Amino acid sequence: MPGSIPKTEDVVHFYRAAALGLAVLEARSGGARRFGANADARWNAFRGGLGDWDRLELLVRDAAVRSPAGFAPRMVFDLAALADDEPCGPDWPGPPASDAAALLRAAASNPGELAPALDAVATTWGLSPRLLPERASEAIQPATRLLLTGAGAVISVAKAFWGRPELDLSDQAVLVADDPGTRQLFGLALAFLGGQRPPRVVCSVATVDDVRALGLSALNLALVSDDVSSEVRAQAGALAKALGAKG
Repeated sequence: MPGSIPKTEDVVHFYRAAALGLAVLEARSGGARRFGANADARWNAFRGGLGDWDRLELLVRDAAVRSPAGFAPRMVFDLAALADDEPCGPDWPGPPASDAAALLRAAASNPGELAPALDAVATTWGLSPRLLPERASEAIQPATRLLLTGAGAVISVAKAFWGRPELDLSDQAVLVADDPGTRQLFGLALAFLGGQRPPRVVCSVATVDDVRALGLSALNLALVSDDVSSEVRAQAGALAKALGAKG
């Protein structure tokens, strides 16, 4: 339920996906700030009694400052009672201690490529993305405003935006999603693409006013993949139609 601490397995999914995200951010930065021999040396000098659990948590919290939709449990799990500058809240359990070392090693050795990382995030969450045909995103331009629904739609559009610096997914799209996996997938896609504005995410029962409150008064295109339920498809379709989107 929105606003409640998630199940243990979903917390595990979150940190595994976040570790994949950290690997991509590290590759994009062109440096070795989070991983590598120098980062290990800095951590060992600082750590005191802290463990791998703490290191992973600090890395995720640091990434959440710039990319909350991909790294802040507040947004991924819709913990609406938390303040905007609080990523987790006092009851958040943090990463499983038994997984932390393995996740750090995996992130350090990951090549950090966008497309495989998004596919791996979807697998981590148990999602079954149904990709859109390439023609669905061919007409997207900087002025195109999008409604996205479904993991397949998120991955397809992220791949279409990759390598096109004139496009900004964070400025152009609103995601309709009820599950944390798709929300984190979208948030990580924004982080990988270097989004410049706060993410726009609503649930399937959102109203036109909810979307307009996020700064989108009208939409041009609705992209819905076949991995969403018929109910969510219908709700997203009605919202898109009300805002003028084709799809």
